Amino acid sequence: MVCIRMVYTILIGCLAMPFSHKRLFLIPLDSRPVCYDMPRRLAAVAGLDLSMPAPTLLGQLKTPANFKTLSRWVKNHLFENDPLIVALDTVAYGGLIPSRVNEEPLGILQTRVEQFFGMVKTDACYGFSSILRIPNYDFDEEEPAYWNQFGKALYRYSVSLHEFGQADPSDLPVGVLQDFMARREKNFALNQRHLDVLATGKLDYLTYCQDDTGAYGLNVREAQLLDAQIQQRKLGDVAHIQTGADEVAACMLARWMVLQRAQPLKVYAFYSSETGRKLVAKFDGLPIETVVARAVKACGAVLVKKAADADFWLMVHTPDERQGDHCSQEQARTVPEQVDAVLQILEQSLRLAKPLAIADVAYANGGDPRLMEKVLARFEDMTGLYGYAGWNTPGNAIGTAVAMGLIRLMAEENKCFDAAEFCKLMLIRLADDWLYQSDVRQSVRRGMNGNAQRGIPDEKLLNVLMADGLFLLKSRLGLENQAVQCHYPCQRTFEVEIGIR
Repeated sequence: MVCIRMVYTILIGCLAMPFSHKRLFLIPLDSRPVCYDMPRRLAAVAGLDLSMPAPTLLGQLKTPANFKTLSRWVKNHLFENDPLIVALDTVAYGGLIPSRVNEEPLGILQTRVEQFFGMVKTDACYGFSSILRIPNYDFDEEEPAYWNQFGKALYRYSVSLHEFGQADPSDLPVGVLQDFMARREKNFALNQRHLDVLATGKLDYLTYCQDDTGAYGLNVREAQLLDAQIQQRKLGDVAHIQTGADEVAACMLARWMVLQRAQPLKVYAFYSSETGRKLVAKFDGLPIETVVARAVKACGAVLVKKAADADFWLMVHTPDERQGDHCSQEQARTVPEQVDAVLQILEQSLRLAKPLAIADVAYANGGDPRLMEKVLARFEDMTGLYGYAGWNTPGNAIGTAVAMGLIRLMAEENKCFDAAEFCKLMLIRLADDWLYQSDVRQSVRRGMNGNAQRGIPDEKLLNVLMADGLFLLKSRLGLENQAVQCHYPCQRTFEVEIGIR
């Protein structure tokens, strides 16, 4: 099936660049592929140059960014008034994961932020900052060392304190609880300070990120308090709270592009299950339809109530009754009619040349195998799809799918769409979210004899297990001759890098 829109854009090429800038800058959360490589590739889809610090200057898991060399990079680059997207966690703490284990006093963190904004000259600055998460497990890979023993107990304490106004601390050592609360107070105080920066005009837009959250917890209470301050200070047009974190840079890039449009960009969301749209999303603590609304707002677009009124369609594949999780091997409850609904809307969008992306959130931590097997069997040409995401949390996946689709649409409207770059990005998302996360990762972990959390995975085995699926995906995207090598960028099985040469 040939996509008329794609053929058109290939023929006319990049005849114009009406965006106010062709170069933008990004200071990402860290060097992981979803934070570093994905925004760069999204910019390339629209012929934009997204300049970033070298990965070696950025954080890697618990190791923070190199502040001295990062500051030098800022001085040498951020003075020409090009738009900037900045992870404020990187500026203050050295990265997302370092923000969770940082031992420095609040004053040092605030000074770093102040010095940063004192150096920067930019036409537009979009910042995002995370609200310290509280994961429900006993594992310290991304948390303070005591999380290995007291993680679940801290989660229960946090939920009880928020939901009921009181909690029993008897199963927590006094020192652990004091450190836990002190970290929260420091993070909240810094996030409050970011609102002052926003009010002065040094920031043009501010996103607070709720990373891996439930319906209750001190992190949820802090988000509510920040939202109340946003409303009280009448900053609702330039600040919002969004679940997820790793995808927010992509959403901010989409927002910058969308807001240069003469008319509001209208989005209509389909759901494969009307019951499923109301379900509370795993790791987001909100109904799936609310996560969708926040992602659309983050990307600068507006939701509409009629499909015929929309410029862009989003197909959200939800569970019907219960969301699954590939990491914990929980099966999603879906019905066959849901897959049929997705196929019908996808066929309709291709027939009408209506831009559509798929957010696959029937499962957390990977796509729905039943859906993608049917999609790949039905459509031999996947180049007409405007986006696909099904990775990690529903917030991560939905935000990515919306950003990916809107960036392609804006590139087409501005006659600077790079079809080859887009197909490579589609290959990465399908290979990561569907092939690896929902299937191959489980096989790799089984081969590690129960040591999946702390063992170093075998990249040779990874590439063998990925080979057949990659061959299929490349054939659906016209990339048969593209060389692909898969890696473990953090030497763990949780994330993979689909390396395209």
